[in-house]
Amino acid sequence: MTLDTFKTTISPLGSSNVISQFENLTVLPYGPGSNCSLSSVAQITQKGTSEITLNLFDSSTLQDVSKSIQTNKTITEILGSLNPSCNDASGEITIKLPAQNSERKSKLLSLIKSSHQKYVKSVREHRKVFMDQCKKSVKDGTSKDEGKRREKEGEGVVKESQKLGDKVLEEKIVEID
Repeated sequence: MTLDTFKTTISPLGSSNVISQFENLTVLPYGPGSNCSLSSVAQITQKGTSEITLNLFDSSTLQDVSKSIQTNKTITEILGSLNPSCNDASGEITIKLPAQNSERKSKLLSLIKSSHQKYVKSVREHRKVFMDQCKKSVKDGTSKDEGKRREKEGEGVVKESQKLGDKVLEEKIVEID
């Protein structure tokens, strides 16, 4: 997991702009096998902090999109169980959002910290691969001094990556609190 992937993973979590949590949500507008993003099948509008409205481009997908939202693991982890209200006549889905409470904050923090741990693990795995390559290059004829210099340079990159990841984590925690 790169720093950009880590940022992308946690950016919609806890955001006051709830639309970002829905835009790339995978839905099945025409049943199983028709995976696409919610933003490609509906216009998404946020009304205050308590409601999202989806204006579907094809009203025949109303029930399938609604079911996709209700059963989406990511959304239920972030927002809890949702009960979209469907208006067949207008092809519109209204979603009442739960209030921000301590339980939801706790879940968000847990998800963010879990993503951070995956990022840290990925950095460590990259470090190990790099260090193994440095050792191999010394065995293959690179001087020991050059090998040590590369290892030291690699350690610097790893430490900087960890600092950046920690900074992103801290900023997100402050945003949620």
